[in-house]
Amino acid sequence: MADDPIAMLNAPFAKLLTTRAVWMLGLGALALAGVASGQARRPDATLDELVVEVQALRAEMNQAAAASIRAQLLVGRLQMEDQRIAGVVRELESVQADLAANAQARAESAQKLKALEDAVLGATTDIRDEAERRLVAAKVAAQQADRLQQALKRRESGLAKELQEDQARWTEINARLENVEQAMTASR
Repeated sequence: MADDPIAMLNAPFAKLLTTRAVWMLGLGALALAGVASGQARRPDATLDELVVEVQALRAEMNQAAAASIRAQLLVGRLQMEDQRIAGVVRELESVQADLAANAQARAESAQKLKALEDAVLGATTDIRDEAERRLVAAKVAAQQADRLQQALKRRESGLAKELQEDQARWTEINARLENVEQAMTASR
């Protein structure tokens, strides 16, 4: 029976039904207790008054259920926003690491460029052509490093803005969740 896939699928569903049944029985007991206490206080209560009271209890239960669903949705959105923020932070850290590595490469390239420029100035005519070719290649590499640095800075700026927006969204969702929590506490 433990290897039966249908039984395995029905187990969580049965657990859900059992949990719901317990909740419904608890809420029913509360409703009956409210009705019974209302009858004890007012022995001359009419059937119409009892119907109105049951309808009010039903409305309160519906409001509580709706608030619970809103809270669950907000918690889900908050978790998704948390994951999104974590992803943006990881990407931002990666870009910042790339920026640091590229800055180091640019510094080394600048030193190499300076050394090659000095070599070209002090070179004899027979090795000057080779030194100039190396200097041109070094300048091209330096330009590529500069372009990469600019692209990384733009990406860093974009990610920082995205992170700020995501954090603001997270704060808004959290505030809405706190409002739902306060509303649920106040209705008790």
